[in-house]
Order: sequence, then C-alpha cells, then structure tokens
Amino acid sequence: MDYAIGDIHGCLDKVLRLLEVLRYDPAADRLIFLGDYIDRGPDSKGVLDLMLHLQQDNPRNVFLMGNHEDNFLTYIQACLTDEGTSYWLTEPFFAGGGTATLLSYYPRLRNPQDPHLLNVIPPAHVTFLMQLPLCWTSDTYIAVHAGVRPGIPLERQHANDLLRIRSPFLSTPHRLGKYIIFGHTPFREVKYYADKVGIDTGACYADLGYGKLTAFCLQTQRTFQVE
Repeated sequence: MDYAIGDIHGCLDKVLRLLEVLRYDPAADRLIFLGDYIDRGPDSKGVLDLMLHLQQDNPRNVFLMGNHEDNFLTYIQACLTDEGTSYWLTEPFFAGGGTATLLSYYPRLRNPQDPHLLNVIPPAHVTFLMQLPLCWTSDTYIAVHAGVRPGIPLERQHANDLLRIRSPFLSTPHRLGKYIIFGHTPFREVKYYADKVGIDTGACYADLGYGKLTAFCLQTQRTFQVE
C-alpha cells in the first residue's frame, strides 16, 4: 500500500505510533511524506533521524520538501555566509518555530542566532534536506506540500506556490487532471474536495484543538490517525 502522511512538525512520538497503526512493512508499503518534518514540536532532530532511517530502509519511500525545511535551509545558508543575523533571511525560520528545532539539536541553547550551532546539525541532515523534491506524481495522484497555482501545468509551477500557496488553491479547482494530496494548511479533520484532499490535521497544535497526525491510503482512500 501507498500512504501519504501529513505535516509532522517535530512530533516524533506521533509518527512512530502512526507507523504502528499502519503496520508499516518496508517490503510491501511506500510512505509519501508531504514535508514539514521540523519546527514547533519537541523533537525535530529525532524526526529527521527517523526519515533518514526510513529512506535507507526503503528507497521507494518519498520525502517531499515543506516550507519549513526550505526556511531551515535558508537559515543554514545565512549562517554559512556570515549573514546569520540578517533579519529577512532568518525571520521566517524563527517565526515558524525554528527555535524548537535548534533546541532539539542543542538543548542548552542560549543564542538562537549563534552560527556555531551549525556544528551540531549532522551533515547527513543537511544533505537530506537539500535533496527533497517538491512534488511526486502517479497515474492518478499528485502529492505536494502546499498545493498548486490553479490552471498552470505542474512543470511550470513556481516552487514558492508548491511550498506555500493557500488561496486560490483551496477555493478553486486546479484543473490538472489528477487528485492532489496536500498538507501545509491545518484542518481539524481531513478536508475533502472534489479534486484534492488536505491531510495536515495540526499534529503540533493539540492546545488549539487540532493535534492529529494523519495518513491517507492512496489505494483505498482510507485515513488513519493518531493523537
């Protein structure tokens, strides 16, 4: 079976329990992660360690880029080029919960802007993030982090839309001829449309009435959740 999994946001315990619920078998199943592995939750480092393990254990698994990974890479690049204090480069990372990510690597964190923090981020994590694709397609599905600009062929989509779009994607038929599975926009329950399904159910937002991590089976359209 193929399972698309929504935004994890550092919630390692939830993704581990979800894999148990799925009875995930690397010999028979494929996992399609929609991005946003990091930020806000308590263990972004642990989630990326798990993603690397799942990648090595099953090369058919798919790991897409989310806007939070994109922000993290921008932060890392700013630190490498001595622009780590540049507000416009690093603000999206910190505004999106990046301090929680840095704490998962270095619990004694005092100065989130210290470029020496790069020394505690494993090179394998950076390599993994840099190689994440923006979308995945099959004969009947498109999997993407945020969505698409309606009416524009997939090969002409702008990366920023694939990573960050909400309107007009959420309110307009996309007309790409396939069913889209997306994350990025949190819903309290799985959000079904005629041409798409949103499976970000706010794993890291339990205090706001969300708190679920969702998987969607591509073959059966059945959903699986943990809280």
